[in-house]
Amino acid sequence: MNKRKLLLLTLCILSSLPVSGATFTQPELEALLLSNNLQLKQARGEQELSLLDSKDAKTGYGPTIDLAISATYLQNAELITIPAIPSVLPSPPFPLELGLDKTLYNFSLSLTQPVWTWGKLKNGVAMTEKLIEIRQEQRFALQKSLLAELQSRLYAQQYLSRMGDLLDEQLHYSQVLVSLVQESFANALVLEEEVLAASVSERQIELAKVQVAQQEQRQRSAIGHLCDITLSAGDELVWEPDEKRLVSLLSYDLKTLQALATAKSQQQVRIATLMGELASLSTSIAKGDLYWKPDVAMQVSLEYGGSKFPVFEEGWENKDDYTFNVSVGMKTTIWDGGKKFHEVRRNAIGESHSHLDMGQVHQAILSQVEEAYLTLHLAQENLAYLRLKRESLNAEVAKQQLLFDSGYGSEADLIKAKLAALSAEVETEQQWLTYAGSFVTITTLCGVENPLL
Repeated sequence: MNKRKLLLLTLCILSSLPVSGATFTQPELEALLLSNNLQLKQARGEQELSLLDSKDAKTGYGPTIDLAISATYLQNAELITIPAIPSVLPSPPFPLELGLDKTLYNFSLSLTQPVWTWGKLKNGVAMTEKLIEIRQEQRFALQKSLLAELQSRLYAQQYLSRMGDLLDEQLHYSQVLVSLVQESFANALVLEEEVLAASVSERQIELAKVQVAQQEQRQRSAIGHLCDITLSAGDELVWEPDEKRLVSLLSYDLKTLQALATAKSQQQVRIATLMGELASLSTSIAKGDLYWKPDVAMQVSLEYGGSKFPVFEEGWENKDDYTFNVSVGMKTTIWDGGKKFHEVRRNAIGESHSHLDMGQVHQAILSQVEEAYLTLHLAQENLAYLRLKRESLNAEVAKQQLLFDSGYGSEADLIKAKLAALSAEVETEQQWLTYAGSFVTITTLCGVENPLL
C-alpha cells in the first residue's frame, strides 16, 4: 500500500470517530456571562462614565486656574520722529527719533473661585452621585435578569432534550404500529381507516420531534449569545434540574411573595426610588437659579506685558509692566420672560411623574408575581393530574403486556398502550418546563431561595 492510500485510509478512520466537544457546567456558563456579555460590558461602561461625571462636578468646589501666553514679533518696526517746535515747550530743540522694540510678550494668570451658588453646586454633585447609584443598581438588575434568563434556558434545554428522547421512543413504537396495521390490512383484518390513523399519528410525532429539536437549538443559540461563545453540536451543557427545589417554592403564599418582590432592597424598587430623588435634586437646582439669586465668585489675576521675556532677558523687571488684581463679582438674571419659572415648574412636573412611575413599577411587580404564581400553581396541578394519569397508563401497559405474553392480547394493543404512556410523559416534561419558567421569574423578582445570588 502506497503512502497516498495509507493517508486516505487514516483520514477516513479519523472522520468516522465521534467528535467530543467541550463541556460547560452552570457555574462556568455564569462566569462566562458575567465576563463576556455585551450588555453587561455596556452597563459597566455607563457606570464608569457616571463616575467621571461625578469627579468633574466635584471639581467645581475648587478654583479654576487659566494661563494665557502670547508673543508678537514686529518685522517692520519703524522709527517714530518727534519734530522740533521752538514755540512749544518743553519740546526738544532738535528732531528726536524713538525706535520700537520688535518683540512683545504678554502673560496672564487668573484664578476663579466660586463663593456662593445657592446650592446649585452642591445639588449638582449630589445628582451625579445619585446617577452613579442608579447606574450601579441598573447593572445589578441587568446582571440578575441575564443570569435568570440563562437559568431559564438551561431548564428549557434540559426538558426539551428529555422530550426529544421520549419522542424518539414514541416514533419507534409508532413505526412498528404502522407496520403491524398495514400487515393486518393486507390480511383484511382491519379497515383502511386504521392504517391512515396510524400513519397520521406517526407524522404528528415526527413533526413534534422536529419542533422540539428546533426549540432546543434555539435555546442553545441563546445561551451562546448570552455568554458570547459559539456552541457547536458536540458541546455538552451539564445541567440537571433540581425538582425538589422547584417544589419548595410552593410553601410561599402570594402575599408573602409580593411583599418580598416590592421590598425596598429589590433593584427595581431601589431604582425607582433613586429616580425620584434625582428629580427632586433637579427641582432644587432650578429653584436656586431663579431671579435675584446671584452667584458670587472671587477672581485673582496676575498680568505681565512687555518687550522683554521674563527671566531670560536682561532688564525685564525694570522695563515691563505688572498688574495684580483681586475682585469679587456676582451675576444674576433679573428677567428673561419667565423661562426660569417655567424651568422650575417643568422640573416639579418631572418630580411628580417620577413618583407616578414608582407606583407603576410597584403595580407591575405585583402583577408579574401574581401571574407567575398562578402559572406555577396551575402547572403543579397539571403535574399532579399527569402523575395519576401516568400511573393509570402504566397499569394499562402492564396489563397489555401480561395479555400479550399469555397469548390473549395483540401486539398492536400493547404498542398503543405504550404510546399513550409515552405521550403522558411528554406532557409531564412540558408542564415541568412551564413550572420552571415561573419558578425562575418568582425567584428573580423576590429573591426567595434564588440560586443566582
